[in-house]
Amino acid sequence: MSKLGIIVNADRCMGCHTCFTACKEENQLAPGVKWNHLERTEHPVAGVIDYFRVSCMHCDDPACMKVCPAKAIHKGPHGEVLVDQTKCIGCRMCLAACPYGAPKFSDPAVTSYFGEKEPLARVDVRPENVRVAGKAEHCTLCTHRTSRNELPACVAACPAHALVLVDYENPTPEAAALIERAQAIDEAKGTHPKIRFVSSHTDFRKLSVKA
Repeated sequence: MSKLGIIVNADRCMGCHTCFTACKEENQLAPGVKWNHLERTEHPVAGVIDYFRVSCMHCDDPACMKVCPAKAIHKGPHGEVLVDQTKCIGCRMCLAACPYGAPKFSDPAVTSYFGEKEPLARVDVRPENVRVAGKAEHCTLCTHRTSRNELPACVAACPAHALVLVDYENPTPEAAALIERAQAIDEAKGTHPKIRFVSSHTDFRKLSVKA
């Protein structure tokens, strides 16, 4: 049984936003919705700025799943935290409970980037990209890709190789070395995230960041 997560290496990240763009394109996200984005911490004495990607943390003990009255939140085959939109009632209790602000809700009134204009070309919507506006959604760890032994879109696209997909149950030697160094954001929340961070300057355990 695998347990997948991502190690974000802030020492390598150059803040290019390629991960953000890749996620928007791969998942065909609605206007105003972002499943991941970049944050930064500054270290003036060292002359260093750490950039790092944040998203749903795919917690081992997710607070969102505990409070969902519709039981719409569940674990995927590799420990991903997923939302079943057919069950979601849009109550936003998951958002209130999540210490990272991960659940997103698109605006039912804004479903197109083109407004009333007709785009020059249309992209066929794949089954995994069919979503209901106004219901909870967030990073899926690209479960549709990992099920085909492909990397999540953000990991595959990162030009600096700052994102590493790891299997916590069966890590490679290189992944094990990263896992040993990696920290969870706002560790005191106790949700045991599988998205963790490596940095020579930032102590992520004491950092509070909203996805």
